[in-house]
Amino acid sequence: MSASPFSFGTKILGGAAAVLTLLLLVGYLLPADWEAEAELVSDLPADALFRYLDSPEGWRDWTAWPESGVERSGPARGEGAAFSWDDPELGSGSFTISRAVAPERVEYQVVVGSSMYTEGALALSAVPGGTRIEWRERGDLGRNPLMGYWALSMDRAQSDELRKSLDRLAAAAAEGMVLADPAAADAHIH
Repeated sequence: MSASPFSFGTKILGGAAAVLTLLLLVGYLLPADWEAEAELVSDLPADALFRYLDSPEGWRDWTAWPESGVERSGPARGEGAAFSWDDPELGSGSFTISRAVAPERVEYQVVVGSSMYTEGALALSAVPGGTRIEWRERGDLGRNPLMGYWALSMDRAQSDELRKSLDRLAAAAAEGMVLADPAAADAHIH
């Protein structure tokens, strides 16, 4: 039996490189797209909720956004209302309202970097005693070997985040009603 020309350490490093290459290849081949949804029934009227949906400033009251490098563009409300950011931690991106039908529906797009894209819609409908808010998002994390693995859990993780954000939306809208007209808001606060 002849001795191997490679040392034990070289074999270990070669094996690790092969495994890493395989993991990256699999990650690249995994789907990069995802879908998420959440729903909430609020005792608030649709108008009270909608004013937080059709403007970037409204979104900032109930969702997390970058703190630095933010620049507003387009109209203040409705289609074309937008902001972009260039944040050291979160990178660059943009949020644009692509459609707004008061007080029923808002559609939007989020682009992060050059390859991650999200589009979503919030639909409001009257139900006995309040408003049903249905939020759906779908996105593409781009062709990045590491993002393929992230996309595997994105459906569930983003749905959880949407549910939390809807709770914050209802709280912000209730607080906004109290600030605007404390007497009228009493009926909607429990």
